[in-house]
Amino acid sequence: MSASGPSTGELDRCREVLERAFEYLDGEMADLDCVQLKAHLEECASCVEQLAEDEKLKRVIRDGCPCEEAPATLRARILVQMTEVVVTSR
Repeated sequence: MSASGPSTGELDRCREVLERAFEYLDGEMADLDCVQLKAHLEECASCVEQLAEDEKLKRVIRDGCPCEEAPATLRARILVQMTEVVVTSR
């Protein structure tokens, strides 16, 4: 970052990193994207802080919610809908 503050490009990168934080924390991010995100985190203390907060939130939710498995019918419906979205978006 420059002495006058972050550039528009830096702000856009921060926005993208924070929008994809849970994808990263859940281990669902593609390898190349993960490498790029980690590189950004090495240079951006504010994103590191926000990511730590998101990780804490995930932990609190996980620890505070009883683990219940979704009914098989619901899981099947979700899988069908996910497949339909992928097929129709191509």
